[in-house]
Parts: sequence; structure tokens; C-alpha cells
Amino acid sequence: MSGGWSDLRDMELSDDSKLDAVMPYSMPNKPDYPFGLKICLTHEELAKLDLDADCEVGDMLHFKAVAEVTCVSMSDNGNGPCCRVELQIHRMGVIDEDV
Repeated sequence: MSGGWSDLRDMELSDDSKLDAVMPYSMPNKPDYPFGLKICLTHEELAKLDLDADCEVGDMLHFKAVAEVTCVSMSDNGNGPCCRVELQIHRMGVIDEDV
């Protein structure tokens, strides 16, 4: 990995990827983004980030994070090499883009 920040990239799944996506449970309506990219913040984490708990669905929050690599898996899924990296967020900062 390079030392600099990457540009923001849209992580939305393609239509084919949505059909093939492995979900933790049966979902008739496939999500637009991969399941593993979702994070949850409770009132406790929001308080640590100095954010009010008045967020609304659709609000955009800009955040940066420092995460520890906790697992790396390399395999061949029959279509070529496949890599999976798990990250545990240790530190993060947030800016409310709607303000």
C-alpha cells in the first residue's frame, strides 16, 4: 500500500455483483453496497466523535480512520487469485458534510 491518501472511490456493487453477492442471510432486495463495508455507531461512539445523535437517513458524514489489519486470506476461487483483508478501526474522525 502506498503512503498517501487515495481518491474517494464509489464502492457500489455492479448489477452482476449484486446478483452474486454472498449475504449473511436471505435478502430479496440486494443492497447497493457490499455488506462488509457497513459500520454501526451508537450514541456512545457518536459522543466520542462530538456528533449529535440527530443524524437522519441520507445524511453524509466524511470520515477518516486508522485501522489494524486483523486477518489476511489468500485463495484461488477458480477464477484467479482472491484476497480478503479484515480491518479493525482503532481511531477515526468525522465531519458532518450536511452542516
